[in-house]
Amino acid sequence: MQQLTHAQASAALAAHANNNTISAQQLQNLLGNVSVTFAQITYVTQVQLAAQHKNAGVVINKVTTANVMLCSNIKAHTAVYKRKVQRSAAKYASNDVNAVAAFTAAQASYTHTAVHSIVHNNKNTSALYLYCFYNNASSLYMHEGVQVTKQHVAAYCTNSAAAALLGSSSTVHNVTHNITHDVQVRTIALHNITSIKARKQLLTV
Repeated sequence: MQQLTHAQASAALAAHANNNTISAQQLQNLLGNVSVTFAQITYVTQVQLAAQHKNAGVVINKVTTANVMLCSNIKAHTAVYKRKVQRSAAKYASNDVNAVAAFTAAQASYTHTAVHSIVHNNKNTSALYLYCFYNNASSLYMHEGVQVTKQHVAAYCTNSAAAALLGSSSTVHNVTHNITHDVQVRTIALHNITSIKARKQLLTV
């Protein structure tokens, strides 16, 4: 996909600063009654920094634009993820076929609403998220309005967070079932989304 530019990231940050939110109702109307659709979303998240930098007021934002798969009227919520993981895992020769067949999704910290791609936090039902399957994405890190590298960001993180940031992989290893797959799921807080384009419609904050 096309790489996110500094100008686009700056515009997303400015939109996010307005503190407006795309509502669950707007998303429901956008998705309609379709089972599956693809969307382009842009969102802003604040990088979790080491305590000394966070307490000093340092703020680094990550701006991401992603092509994702969304679902609306799916009834068997957990089966969607399970089937995608099993199909992906079957492509890796290193995976045991019986382990792939036995795969089940772990208990999540969220619950799907009537619209599959809108979930709420189990401990705070008013906290709503967009549940989506990543196809591809492009991200930029912004520090005081300046585009910075992952290495720059890592210097402000804890050692474990820095290692995770710099060692990011396109595959996922499920330890419980000992299988590798490439299904990337994100739950993005609705208040972090600045735009979403799907079904020839565009929502912005």
